[in-house]
Amino acid sequence: MSTPIRTLLLLFALLAGPLALTPAWAQTAPPLIPLADFFADRTTSWDYRISPDGEKLAWTDRQAGKAGIAVKWLDSGKVWRVPAERPIYTAYWAADSRRLVFYWDNAGDENYQLHTVDIERPSAPPRNLTPFPGVKVRWQQNFPDDPAHVLVRLNTRDPALHDLYRLNIDDSSLTLLAENPGDIRYWVTDTRGDIIARFRNLAGGDWVLEVPGTDAAGWRILKRGAYDDYLRVLGHSIDGRFVWALSALGRDKQALVRLDLDSGDETLRFSHPDVDVERAWIDRDSYRPLRAQSWPGYLEVEHFDDALGRDMALFQHDGPANVRIESADRAKRKLTVIVGTDRGGRAYYLLDRDSKQIELLAEPPVARYREQLSQTRPIRFTARDGLPLRGYLTMPNGGEGRRLPMVLRVHGGPWWRDYWGYSAVNQFLANRGYAVLQVNYRGSTGYGRAHIRAARREFAGKMHDDLVDGVNWAVAQGIADPDRVAIYGRSYGGYATMVGMTFTPDVFAAGVNIVGLTDLTHAMETFPPYWRPYIHWWRNYVGDPTVQADRDDMAARSPIHFVDRIKRPLLIVQGANDVRVVRSHSDRIVEAMQDAGLPVQYILFEDEGHSIRKWQNQMTMNRAVERFLATHLGGRAEAVE
Repeated sequence: MSTPIRTLLLLFALLAGPLALTPAWAQTAPPLIPLADFFADRTTSWDYRISPDGEKLAWTDRQAGKAGIAVKWLDSGKVWRVPAERPIYTAYWAADSRRLVFYWDNAGDENYQLHTVDIERPSAPPRNLTPFPGVKVRWQQNFPDDPAHVLVRLNTRDPALHDLYRLNIDDSSLTLLAENPGDIRYWVTDTRGDIIARFRNLAGGDWVLEVPGTDAAGWRILKRGAYDDYLRVLGHSIDGRFVWALSALGRDKQALVRLDLDSGDETLRFSHPDVDVERAWIDRDSYRPLRAQSWPGYLEVEHFDDALGRDMALFQHDGPANVRIESADRAKRKLTVIVGTDRGGRAYYLLDRDSKQIELLAEPPVARYREQLSQTRPIRFTARDGLPLRGYLTMPNGGEGRRLPMVLRVHGGPWWRDYWGYSAVNQFLANRGYAVLQVNYRGSTGYGRAHIRAARREFAGKMHDDLVDGVNWAVAQGIADPDRVAIYGRSYGGYATMVGMTFTPDVFAAGVNIVGLTDLTHAMETFPPYWRPYIHWWRNYVGDPTVQADRDDMAARSPIHFVDRIKRPLLIVQGANDVRVVRSHSDRIVEAMQDAGLPVQYILFEDEGHSIRKWQNQMTMNRAVERFLATHLGGRAEAVE
């Protein structure tokens, strides 16, 4: 690099005080909410989980900025807390209601290792159950009646392949259950931990679901699917005769089905007419479905248990809300429930289903600004080729909402989607005066097979056209000022930002690229080795870099080769330890822009990976975003001491 790449603290000195969007809007705008209240709650808690015996609650938290795990005994009110070395997002109860297990990686390298703490040994530090350098642990299951063991998948033998093991929590010993011959996506196990099926890749990326058979290989093919056919088994079968699954085999939309493991027949349990069934809660003990979720715009839930449906109705709001069961005790009489809205974030509750007593456990500090936060609403429009598209729009409070500066916020994946609910980023941007547009462009999940397949070989093509069509829709509605639109995204969204700045440089006034890939061939050649079982998806949707014609096409869709087209300012953020989008994606494009004298600001976090997780780094990044957008779009920015 022509200059050292470090966090550019000088970004904070760009402006000395708050900027007003326009004098008229400033008169009606809500108060400026401090950036720290969006991204740096130094004392907060989340992810409350009831123990299997129903006697304790566990959660993760920050106190004075320090991460930790806390446990509360419900009868006595006693609280125990163990500090954590690094951020923890979820701690799960072991079946004995005594130990908690959680994951840590090393500064964002995604090589997650499984740790445990024992609440009956409060002075003992967390213990690493899988202390293998460079190894990524994947969870398989635990056992309600065998609290000493869990099933995990480990790539200790080959970085590209995960084998199935039984792990003893007491002494960390491992027993190999199945070795991956090189083509196994994952195994399906029953409640005893026995393997009852396996997903195996075929040449070209197609797959088969196999069950134990009588042939020489010992396996019988039950189902076949193309590389982008979806079938996911839910929970763990009790008797191995059938499983519940989300399936799109033979249909456009994912549905909840009962899959017979002898005949392969699917019996439809529930489908949504317009969108995929994306999630379902299966009772562990009876192995029957209790509820299913779909997201046409707002969350829609189908309850198969009337009593549970009545209990969840206790959490209904006047307006839309995301009501989700986070955990349940073994008897399913005590539940922790998350209630999320677009304004105020997620509130955590404890429900006693016998007494119908509801206790508020926690809500985020930003909830105190609920009346000042903005509404997010579902939107629809049609792409230029006639494809129906959906998304979300968050508008700043105050004013008439006409010809506003707008941020097009592009989700990552790209095989993911935006959902309705609270977003700290959206609310922060809206509070600064920007309309925020999110488009579930073709390739986004949740809208069926045809919507995903419409994205095949359309990186920097129709996938980007969908985003520009969203901008044009917002301009035609009178929402956005066409001269003040920025594009912002992470991962694939960062790639979309770079495509916007190089392929449609006159559409966007500025761009924010967070860990975004810039070279498609380089990306596929540097993916983590354990992505190998899924690389066929990328080859079919993006291209095969071992085929010269594909390689040429991928180069033609890679922003790194079109730096000379960039006209507008860029802010680029990168985690040095990113294993999905390695830092060279950002280093190369920043160097090329600097050499060409183009405006670019670069923030590199040495202690982060693909996600910028530490609250201090979140503050650094979002302060830079705030100043960058205020400079180039004219929104508000908080004064910095």
